[in-house]
Amino acid sequence: MAENSAVKQVFSRKSAFDRRAELVAAGIVCLGEGGMAGFTVDKICKQAGISRGLINHHFNTKDELLSCIYAHMTDHLVQEDDGGPATEFLARIIEVSFDEASFNRSNLRAWLSIWGQVSSNHALNELHKQRYHRYRESIKSVLMRISATTTLQADADSVARQLIALIDGLWLEYCLHSDSFSLSAARTDCYQFLAAYGVTLELPVNVIPEV
Repeated sequence: MAENSAVKQVFSRKSAFDRRAELVAAGIVCLGEGGMAGFTVDKICKQAGISRGLINHHFNTKDELLSCIYAHMTDHLVQEDDGGPATEFLARIIEVSFDEASFNRSNLRAWLSIWGQVSSNHALNELHKQRYHRYRESIKSVLMRISATTTLQADADSVARQLIALIDGLWLEYCLHSDSFSLSAARTDCYQFLAAYGVTLELPVNVIPEV
């Protein structure tokens, strides 16, 4: 019996990577449900199904966990320019920004909570600067590639900033009023914004423009 118990314990042990991933996921849920007020050690541990001691083993502070959550959430959104077709890259940026994995009220409430901490949390502020710069530079580089072959009716850096601001604004409005527009309408707004600057993208077959 002792041998069987030992075997069971070995196989039920999770790696540090898996535990950290569980805590990040639990933190996102807590932020989505209760904002920063719900982002407590007790609630995160309860959501993840672990003890307080275990969370302290993987993260020194809640701020460290918050930074990891921000990094995890932006990993899904911040696309790198891989040198492939420029219009496909921009379409991918838009599609990823408004897919159901990212664009749901719980996830957006988590984002809203994190955004509220950026100005006062030094580590989070630095991470945000790095990620935003990388995000903008990727879009800018793609727009510059487009402008080399077609007429881009504005400065590439300006269009990149405006596109990010449009996406962020749609996210914020949807978080406050989810009945304001649909995912399809949000995507179409972004496609039409780029088209106004001479960047025409083909909407994927699963995107139906809304009037």
